[in-house]
Amino acid sequence: MKKNYNLHLIALLIFSTYYLLSLLIFNAVALNPHDNLQFGPVFNHVISKIINGELESYKIFLAGEFKWYYLDKIFYPFNIFHLIFDNKQFYFFEQILKKIISYFSFYLFSKSFFNNKTHSIFGALFYATLINDINNPAPTIFLPFMPYLLYLVSSKDALKLKHLLVIFFIGLNSSLIFDYLSMILMAIFSYFIMSQKNYKILFNFLIAISLGMIIVAIPLVLSVLGDPVHRTVMEKNGLLKIVILEFKNFYGLFFPNNMKEIFYLPAYLLKLLILTSCFLVKNKKINLFLLFIFLTYLLKNLLSSDLTQIMFNKFFTFLKGFNFSRIANILPLLFSILLVAILKVNKNKVFINILITLTIVTSISFQLYFPAYEFTKEFLRKNLKKESLELVKVNYQNKSIKKIISIIKDKKSYKYENFTYDVKTNSSFDSYYKFEIYKKIKLLVGSNRVASIGVDPMIAAMNDINVIDGYYNIYHLSYKKKFRKIIEEELNQNNVLKDYYDNWGNRVYMFYNDKNNLLLNFKEAKNLGAEYIISSFLIKNENLESDCLLCDENNKIYLYKII
Repeated sequence: MKKNYNLHLIALLIFSTYYLLSLLIFNAVALNPHDNLQFGPVFNHVISKIINGELESYKIFLAGEFKWYYLDKIFYPFNIFHLIFDNKQFYFFEQILKKIISYFSFYLFSKSFFNNKTHSIFGALFYATLINDINNPAPTIFLPFMPYLLYLVSSKDALKLKHLLVIFFIGLNSSLIFDYLSMILMAIFSYFIMSQKNYKILFNFLIAISLGMIIVAIPLVLSVLGDPVHRTVMEKNGLLKIVILEFKNFYGLFFPNNMKEIFYLPAYLLKLLILTSCFLVKNKKINLFLLFIFLTYLLKNLLSSDLTQIMFNKFFTFLKGFNFSRIANILPLLFSILLVAILKVNKNKVFINILITLTIVTSISFQLYFPAYEFTKEFLRKNLKKESLELVKVNYQNKSIKKIISIIKDKKSYKYENFTYDVKTNSSFDSYYKFEIYKKIKLLVGSNRVASIGVDPMIAAMNDINVIDGYYNIYHLSYKKKFRKIIEEELNQNNVLKDYYDNWGNRVYMFYNDKNNLLLNFKEAKNLGAEYIISSFLIKNENLESDCLLCDENNKIYLYKII
């Protein structure tokens, strides 16, 4: 008992290393902004304002054409914590809570199913690591609670009222878009691992969680019933292309070309070792788990292809832009279950120790990746000569890790003989949203709208500045077309940007190719409601005031008025 207690403490300590290392290096927690800070906390900020009585605060987005029901999490009961915490506290509370829930949720299921507490701890460590990846965190509480739901359905003789209420509550904080497909696959999986087949339990579970998900999906239903949204014109790749890309990605995993791939290599090796070991063990349960993994990959590739677009071209066109690949959200659960199963049935102690070691190394490397990446980036920025730094950036984009290493090793690349290790991160919650500098911008622009160039436009929205641009999962298709007039000439110069905006379009950004030769149409920006431009660099343009109203060299923020 004491041994398992100590292992729980070690597991939780491993999850803490991400925060501890960040605080030690930067005196702040380094966060990956990509698909993380770029919209989630900003939407939560607006939801918080609505809860506190500012009912029309959602109009801050997209020139006032954004609808309240595009805030897909607005009905989540979890939002009650906005009354207790500010934006930053809410963000970290949710993040830490998901890690704790996912760990103990899997431990409870695995302990019950495999009857081995020690192995279950390592499975829980692996599961909580995978679904709380700093680069791709769980969007709702469904994935953290998924093992617990599997535990209820597969191990109980009957679901009591308290169980149904908990399931319903989890549904109320989950998403039809992000979670429903993986939930259905989990329900099917639970049927096959039930000790005694019980259709009533499965039926009651599906009713309770579906009802919860449908209630909080009212905003989604309203968006579908309203004007066409931008997702209806999204394009997907052909099945053959997707399969080829999958094989290329799989092959490339074991030949890392950047820092992230190096830190994530233990996870790829562990997954490969788990799958390989399955073929060396004759066990019906393991074969079942393996079958579901391959079935999930198959469904993911089929549903991610343009086959779904063909299906929904004439009927249910709103499903054309649905991301069916999220059915693969069940994979971390399946791999973690398979890990525990292999640990239990394998009698080779050396092999078991290898799996356990890789599990621990995987979790630690996930926690260390972003603080290490951020420190390396800021260290090089502060110490490398300008031309050497530019070479590093180019080679990083080209994934030429050998060239980067050669530049870093060369003493001539550095400004001084003695390195400066005192670095700050621009990716902490406070530094990313630039609260102090944007207070000054807010005073200058007032209630007028802005557009941003070279800087995340959602930073302005986080600081209560009205915007015409930003990152949105759902918005009017008509707005996408109107905004396109602003960036049309830039898109015509770059097929990659054109394809990205036209065929995806979640980022309604002021895209550009050359900051010294901007082809953006500032008159169209003004027609759409923008009175000011926030830029990360100096701009000379006849449609902007010649001198910036606010020039902050330290933060590289410049404010212009459109004339």
